[in-house]
Amino acid sequence: MLPTAAAGWTRTDSVAVFVGKDLYLLVDGGADLFFEYGFVRALTSEYSHRPDASAAIELYEMNSPSAAYGLFTSFTVGTGIAVQVGQEAVLGKGYCIFWKGPHVGMLTTGSVDSASGQMLLQLAGELEKQIHQTGPLPGLCALLREGGLESRRMVYVRGKLALGNHFPHAWAKTLPPADGVVGEDHESRYLILEYADAAAAEAALRAAAVEWEKLQLPIAQDSGGKWTIQLNKEGLARLEQEERYVLAVSGGREQSEALASLLRGILAE
Repeated sequence: MLPTAAAGWTRTDSVAVFVGKDLYLLVDGGADLFFEYGFVRALTSEYSHRPDASAAIELYEMNSPSAAYGLFTSFTVGTGIAVQVGQEAVLGKGYCIFWKGPHVGMLTTGSVDSASGQMLLQLAGELEKQIHQTGPLPGLCALLREGGLESRRMVYVRGKLALGNHFPHAWAKTLPPADGVVGEDHESRYLILEYADAAAAEAALRAAAVEWEKLQLPIAQDSGGKWTIQLNKEGLARLEQEERYVLAVSGGREQSEALASLLRGILAE
């Protein structure tokens, strides 16, 4: 899947293949996140472009398009600029990352000028042509996009590692693991976890509340079953169940309530 030559680039090394636990040899200290999303295998090689440009390609195969999209968002949220490679891509200083079907391509170069960026983009374009599979967005992500939430500020999470990386609150870590989305909207942040059904979501919130008591968090529950956690003098977190979802919003009181109202409407559709 890694071309021998493309867009003026020439492959200068053999293709290394990493399967299963071999990933620890490639991704030192960060492989567990890949496994949490659903890692299958990785292909890597080196490329050169005359007169003196070089690049490295890492192509990750995940167990589903949703897993690949999640890994892509985890690495690219809030970075670079969106470019047209694969199904979605981001180009930054010295790197290009794209998602297509069950694959995530990560290309890096030591050069960071405008010419090298365009050259790296061309190599990424040739690489994605070798990938013939595409796949849909995770349903929750598609729903939030349709509701007007900014896709470049959301991460699709699949477990506690990704959640901890992008939403590092002690109270959030107490929620039972589930697929979901972490995102930002203006000055507020939100977390939505999707459980199997409403009963599972209710049980998850109830189990988390027991842990909040143990952590001695400043919490309160209103008559409608919604929880409030005081984060600091001005900020708070609001948590509630919306059918099979657990919805949490943190930030200033007015901003977080407005965002929670928007998200309730989206999730009810």
